[in-house]
Amino acid sequence: MFIDVPPLIYALLATLCFSYSSTIFTEFARKISPFWMNSFKAFVALVAFSMTLLLVQDWTAPDIKTMIALLSSGFIGLMIGDIFMLHAMKDLGASRMLMIFGLQPFILGVAGYYLFSQNFSVMKFLGVFLMLCCLYTISLESYKKNGHWQFRGMLFGLIAISLDAVGVLLSRYGFEATPGISSAQVNFIRCVGAVVGFFIINSTFHRTEGHVSFQPVWSGLTKNEKFRIIMSVLGGTYCSLMLYLIAVSKGQLSVVSSVNVTGPMFAGLFECVRSRRRPSFYLLLAFTFFIGGFIIFSQV
Repeated sequence: MFIDVPPLIYALLATLCFSYSSTIFTEFARKISPFWMNSFKAFVALVAFSMTLLLVQDWTAPDIKTMIALLSSGFIGLMIGDIFMLHAMKDLGASRMLMIFGLQPFILGVAGYYLFSQNFSVMKFLGVFLMLCCLYTISLESYKKNGHWQFRGMLFGLIAISLDAVGVLLSRYGFEATPGISSAQVNFIRCVGAVVGFFIINSTFHRTEGHVSFQPVWSGLTKNEKFRIIMSVLGGTYCSLMLYLIAVSKGQLSVVSSVNVTGPMFAGLFECVRSRRRPSFYLLLAFTFFIGGFIIFSQV
């Protein structure tokens, strides 16, 4: 039914889902811990993808190289990378952390050129440039508001996007190595890798007082908090990953990842709606850059 939908639309919908959910991820990463929040969303996403595969009965037998690549993608990108991402969100806030993702199109664009023979035309470069203008506009507003840069959060953010890029490249390899494999199946295997990563980290680095146990924390949350955290995981992890990997499997990595740059803009818009305040001049200007880049990407 969705076979004719352009990869750009999938990437945009994934960004919308993640942008809204990231504000809730940030809230609970600060309230509880980044490791707890990231591990919890990995477990919930694994259950959701398992149910999806059972309902659609869609399973393509992957070869051993694909399995290793996807398990590694989950361990590196979804577990380790997202821990750094949530630490960065805890320090910087959701929208500022998402700004750092503006560097990822260049990483994936170069990697896609060398690994998957994907071209990087002048028009695509212009589209990436406009998306980065969107990033810079939001960054400028944030800098003028805060007056300083938080270097630890920025460093964690850079590590997060680098590990996430490795995870995306390994996922793309999985699609290339096993034709016909679905996004749900790829995400299921990646979540298995992330959950395995949780057990390794929890038993190795969190043996004593840092040991993570879900039940005591979960019992201490209110019904409203439980509802919001579950919905944020389903939206920001399950739906976002499903849509994003469909885009990755079909589209150019540099173009798909460039749409992620709009995350800070959407997060800012969601904050305006929730706080019932008008969007700033910078936000409107960023939206203009986004529209320009989106039009270019939709034509190439």
